[in-house]
Amino acid sequence: MSETDPPILWDEYYRDGRARALALGNRGAMRFDSTGRLAEDILDAYREHGFYVFTDVVSPSEIAELTRELDEIIDNAPIARDNPVDKQGQPSEFAEYYSLTADEPPAIRLVSHPIMMKDAALRVYAHPEILKMAASINGPDFVPFHEAIHYKDSHRGPPTNWHQDGRTHWTKEGVALEQPDGSGKTHGFNLSVACSDCTPENCLWVVPGSQRQWRLANDGKFPPITEQIAEAVPALLAPGDGVVVNRSSLHGAYPNKSPKRRLTLLLGYHNRNSAIGAETTNVHAFIRTGGPKAVKYSEEYVLRRARMIPLAINARRQRYPDEQPYEYQ
Repeated sequence: MSETDPPILWDEYYRDGRARALALGNRGAMRFDSTGRLAEDILDAYREHGFYVFTDVVSPSEIAELTRELDEIIDNAPIARDNPVDKQGQPSEFAEYYSLTADEPPAIRLVSHPIMMKDAALRVYAHPEILKMAASINGPDFVPFHEAIHYKDSHRGPPTNWHQDGRTHWTKEGVALEQPDGSGKTHGFNLSVACSDCTPENCLWVVPGSQRQWRLANDGKFPPITEQIAEAVPALLAPGDGVVVNRSSLHGAYPNKSPKRRLTLLLGYHNRNSAIGAETTNVHAFIRTGGPKAVKYSEEYVLRRARMIPLAINARRQRYPDEQPYEYQ
């Protein structure tokens, strides 16, 4: 299918995608075994499909607080790339951290590093079930990757092109080094926590099983975001739900022309051994995603980034003293 197809086909595509997503068998509450590890059937489904939707991860009261603080960040966005004041004429405190479109007025694509801007985002980062899930997938020595707000405004939310995040851990032929059981070199995963309803019209779409083959190998290309990929499915979320996506999976988002905005907090995690020694320009610890030069993830670099995890755990402990905190090793 292409953008030349009649518009009615998009309605059918969204409807069929919803049905495929609900039939896939990779959604439900976080469940852990007696050792604190994700239930094996959840891990199996994640490894098979390259993503998993968790329902009711964050409580309604915490999501309400998170949404309020993320909205403050969105409302303080600069009105233009070269004009660091918001729509109220106030200084945009973190103007350089916003990725904006070239439209007039510009639309927000994402905001990098919200956990340094707002307390609620920092506390969600240390949610004990989220960290237990990260340890189950990446091992107990997991380390941070990237944190961001993904925002798709109603009626004018920009698309996110079809892409695979990882560039390093493939064979020459583009076969994933990550094995079906989760062992081997991996590109880590992203968890998106929903603060709004994520519908087929505004949400992230993922191609199940696509984490096994790199589309750019052998001079390949990613499909244009105008293309309706028949096997792709939408990551359907309600506020408080979260979707964990293998960074090697082919994923993207269509332009949001619906009346519902999409507001999600993205939290990324790496397997420590897969990060150390990797050299890449796809670096997300800069002010904005990407960077001016390649960075090699040394042991010292990774250790420095990992310090943010106990800092977040301590911040969460102060707000939720009766909650059992995650013990990061």
